[in-house]
Amino acid sequence: MDVRSIIKEATSRINLVPRKQAVPGDILETAYQLLRGIVSKYNSDNLLNFTQNSVIVKNTEVTHIYDETDFVAGQNNRYFDSSAALLASPVTREDVDNEVWAMAKDTPNTVFVAFSPALDVYDWRAQTILDPLYPRIQQMEAYLGMNHVCVRDVAKINSVFLVTQTELPYKIYKELDFVPANKFDSYLNAAPVYTVIEKSEGEWLIKVKPGIAMLNRRLKINYNEAIEFDVDSDLYIPDNYTELLIVALAHKLALQFPRLDDAHMQRLENEVRILVDNVRTPKAITRQIVRSDYFDNDYHTATPSELLTGVWF
Repeated sequence: MDVRSIIKEATSRINLVPRKQAVPGDILETAYQLLRGIVSKYNSDNLLNFTQNSVIVKNTEVTHIYDETDFVAGQNNRYFDSSAALLASPVTREDVDNEVWAMAKDTPNTVFVAFSPALDVYDWRAQTILDPLYPRIQQMEAYLGMNHVCVRDVAKINSVFLVTQTELPYKIYKELDFVPANKFDSYLNAAPVYTVIEKSEGEWLIKVKPGIAMLNRRLKINYNEAIEFDVDSDLYIPDNYTELLIVALAHKLALQFPRLDDAHMQRLENEVRILVDNVRTPKAITRQIVRSDYFDNDYHTATPSELLTGVWF
């Protein structure tokens, strides 16, 4: 169903716009913005089951998920796999004016600064890092140590699992526990926990403890995809979700343009609640809670210490 049809149906149900008339521009724009907010909220609340996706990545202490923006890199900072590639990268007058810095993975404790040794001559100057606590240096060194993974339209990180990467008849999954970013440092280095920091739209940092990153595992990241649309877009979503969006939008519009009596508003609120429960209940019913103390194979069970800490060897 296309977005215009959802808006048209929602306005008709609350008698805001007659069904045979086109939706006026101001109401159309208001309804579009309200619909975007509804979709974003429902997706954040994990109600839109069809947006769920996952990706398996290397197991590192910090995983950087990015899309169109890379805020974590820092303004006027550049990064290279080798110093040879860095020195082969051309330097311009604009780079000098903007104080561009660069780092390479094979030259630790060194930062390369764009400079002009002579008129209209531009090059890199290697400098030994004298103050490792300088904020820009810390940012660049941290960025070099991250695993950078481009994943489109990540709206929310739901969970992180450790996954075996050995060739077994089946993969073994171990879910890590989420902890707030401001509490992450208080956990032991082997604690089976992770935290998530949203840096910008579609850009995330996922951190695990050093002891977890050392394990011979991969990380499986489960996330919700963002739903991007404009007024003329088609939304290819299941019918029950389409009805939920129509009724939820009708309710929002009824609050924005009050024309219904209290009884009608109450019925509309109840209908939204029922539809939300209908899309939430099947997920709760199908959720399976399992607990296993087996890890690499059927012949090794967790010791009491491994079971308590969540770390096994």
